[in-house]
Amino acid sequence: MADTTPNDAVQPQADAPDAPDAPDAEAAAPVRGQMGIAVLMVLVCLAMLAPFTASFNYQSRVDWQSAINVRDEVAARQVERGAMQLSLLLFEIQRMVFNQKQFRDFMGNWDITQVAPYLMSVFGTEDGAEGIGALTGFDTSAFGDLAIEGGSFEYRVYAESGKINVNCLGKQGEAGARNNPAGRTVESLEALMLPTIYNPLFEEEKADGQYYTRAQILAAMADYVDDDTQRFDLVKLRSTSGSERYRYSELHDPYQARNGFLDSVEELHLIEGIDDDWMAAFSHELTTYGECKVNLNFASAEQIALVIRHSVQNQFRDKVEGENFMLKVMPLANYVVEMREFSLFQDLKAFKELVEKPDQFISPLAALGGDVEDNQNLPRIPEGIGVLVNPPQGQDSEEGSGGLSEVATVKPERTYTIEVITEVGAVTKRLTATYDMQYSRSQTQGKGAWLYIRED
Repeated sequence: MADTTPNDAVQPQADAPDAPDAPDAEAAAPVRGQMGIAVLMVLVCLAMLAPFTASFNYQSRVDWQSAINVRDEVAARQVERGAMQLSLLLFEIQRMVFNQKQFRDFMGNWDITQVAPYLMSVFGTEDGAEGIGALTGFDTSAFGDLAIEGGSFEYRVYAESGKINVNCLGKQGEAGARNNPAGRTVESLEALMLPTIYNPLFEEEKADGQYYTRAQILAAMADYVDDDTQRFDLVKLRSTSGSERYRYSELHDPYQARNGFLDSVEELHLIEGIDDDWMAAFSHELTTYGECKVNLNFASAEQIALVIRHSVQNQFRDKVEGENFMLKVMPLANYVVEMREFSLFQDLKAFKELVEKPDQFISPLAALGGDVEDNQNLPRIPEGIGVLVNPPQGQDSEEGSGGLSEVATVKPERTYTIEVITEVGAVTKRLTATYDMQYSRSQTQGKGAWLYIRED
């Protein structure tokens, strides 16, 4: 029987040599719970470092800005000091030029307050010189390099004689005498507080739970400043027999009444009924320097109105009494203030002429070429009121009549207050200082000294 097995049948292969052992599949596969452990550790580290990094960056920025602010504050303070030194130059110009008789006879009555802001703008701002050039018509490009770099300052100067001297409340004069500075000061303060816009100041409860009228505050101011312990009478305008009783010594933080002249206006805070709101409304009109007479070249409209009422001629007295004081005297006083900006009064006679015939003085807009008739925005020229330079004597004198020479003056200014507002970067500083041009120096020759300096 033939072999039916195919010749190419697959024969069993010989055993191959042993191959190396293959790695264990289970051992090579990562454990399921260990997947992403490195990423997780990195995230944990980042989470721990992020707060420290953010805190470090924030503190670095704060320290950097603080350093910049300190630098700017030092620069601002130096700018203020420079403005004070420049002020001394202005005061010397006032003393050696404007106050000289030859200059006043030739150029008229001038004061440094009229030109100081424009002159100081050359140093305070980069475009200050251009502003002066546009105002005067001269080429001022050469002064452009005088301005400070990296900051600016605004300069203001005020004549202290244009404010109400509260220390005059302690100068009552002799009984029956015409000269009573305390009485005139009370009248000026009364006129200052009279407008109805200030009614809320006297209708609201103060911090001590009390209400104070205008009359109570005036009496308290007079009693705090005068050198006696008798209550001030607002009718008689002098101290009477009543005893002062303000209980300053019974407060939680007790003190005694000054009963003497004040060193600064801020001391008014200690007077009964005077708070921050009252000071914010009226303190800019008050001073503790200067004389008790009103300087007509710097006084406010309220003070000028009182001068007109004091020195009015008898035939015009009906125009200064009652409602006419607000309707006729105050508009005339405001008109005087507007006209005074262009030319100060050389003497009391010049003031008298303006008050009596205000329509005789040319309008500043007309002098500049404007059409006064067509301009409806011009203020109406008030009606004139006759006044006396000197009080009447003998048979012509009447009770209540007086003259300009008793209560007013046009003398050159002696005491100035400057205000410098400096901006350097993000820092803003304010300096207020008062300078007395006639103060006698004890150790050096010459006159003039700073009486008061405050930095905010």
